[in-house]
Amino acid sequence: MEILKNGTDRRSFLTGAGKSASVLALGPLLASMGATASTAAPMGGKYDFDTPYNRIGTDCVKWDMAIRDEHMPKIVAGMGIADMDFECVPAVTEALQKRISHHNWGYEMLDIDLLLGNGGSSPFVKGIIDWNHKRYGITAITAKNIGISTGVHSGIMPALRAFAPPGSKVLMVTPIYNAFYFDLYGSKLLANESVMKFVNGQYEIDWDDFEKRASDPMTKTTILCNPHNPVGRVWTKDELHRYGEICLKHNVKVLSDEIHCDFVGKGQKYTPFSTLDDKKMVDNSITFKAASKSFSLAGLKCAWYFATDPAVFKEVQFWNRSEVSTLGIVSSQAAYAGGEDWLNQCVDYIDGNQKFANDYINAKLPLIKVGNKPQGTYLAWLDVSGLADKIGAQKLADAENKKPQPINFLTGKPGKVIADDMVAHWLAKNAYVQLNAGYTYGSGGNNHMRMNIATSRKTLTAALDSMAAAMKNLA
Repeated sequence: MEILKNGTDRRSFLTGAGKSASVLALGPLLASMGATASTAAPMGGKYDFDTPYNRIGTDCVKWDMAIRDEHMPKIVAGMGIADMDFECVPAVTEALQKRISHHNWGYEMLDIDLLLGNGGSSPFVKGIIDWNHKRYGITAITAKNIGISTGVHSGIMPALRAFAPPGSKVLMVTPIYNAFYFDLYGSKLLANESVMKFVNGQYEIDWDDFEKRASDPMTKTTILCNPHNPVGRVWTKDELHRYGEICLKHNVKVLSDEIHCDFVGKGQKYTPFSTLDDKKMVDNSITFKAASKSFSLAGLKCAWYFATDPAVFKEVQFWNRSEVSTLGIVSSQAAYAGGEDWLNQCVDYIDGNQKFANDYINAKLPLIKVGNKPQGTYLAWLDVSGLADKIGAQKLADAENKKPQPINFLTGKPGKVIADDMVAHWLAKNAYVQLNAGYTYGSGGNNHMRMNIATSRKTLTAALDSMAAAMKNLA
């Protein structure tokens, strides 16, 4: 019987999933390699990101949910949800092991202290301040203006409640991270979408449209994504200044999600919104961050935010209900204290993956188009309109829509199948690769797919090879 490295019995997972081992097979690459080598110990100071690490059987969204929801007979790669396939940085694992040796799980003091604004002496808070100062020159974070939340969404929603009355609009440049739409839905707000332009291989903000929408008196807040998910832009200082200038002019509060900030490619520079030269612009903002994306700690639930204007911070804190786990705090603190070398190597590896994926797609996947190599994040944004046309995705979607569809909980009405859904299903069925449908990222997302490349180069190669083979059969 094969046991995963984390101790999960593969047979138990297969039985629980209602599938036999002969039906639910690992992708050939993972199966042949065993997928157990890892980044647990640096060899000569260098971590191993290149050996696949098997996550199947751990109830992970990226692989197990893909298998279940797409009814996949086998899987080469789960490339949907934004977490990484690498084994966790050793400093975090060691800190967690040390903490769980104490067998009591009562309330965490820091959680209460931060909610009350008394967390300044905590190593957790000091680690956040030191990390951001050293790495990005951010001096705006202090022990008095930092709040803690379960995740970035759990921080954004109190900010929306503080500054966006129900029924008002939230300005976003789209396509944008799809989960923001759930934040708006949960806050009874409307999306004010400014669709970006695609210019010379990269996305640009349509500034005339953006200002027009910002001037709408119903627009009270904007969600900025920097680096931008899913299109991979790292906004320049000039772009951020213009963004902040327009929002300040029209009294639109800036909620800056900078969770992907540690993933910036060679030759690019991440500019924190809080480091803009105009203090009024900075005071008109709240920044949201976490170690979760940088170190793949999403399941441990810990994030934080800060605001330089005490009145703004107080308003967000009023609505915030911090519910962070002890292990979330322990893992984030350990990552910032002992994970920098691991992260630097990981970022370099992922930047290499971005180049490899772009080059491969341009050379071998004529039905898929990509722009310039993404400047940041570990996501790739694929134009799949050629593939959609080739498989008749719209006709397939029309046929599906003649059948009864499940109720969409956002609208309370039967859902509608989109052509992008059919492309995603086709890739899962024929290439055994799961990607995210582009239309879910708002206006401008149709005919696209988001692909997560934060995985072993071997797994990435296997996924692209499988996609190429599947599309070759269309000829």
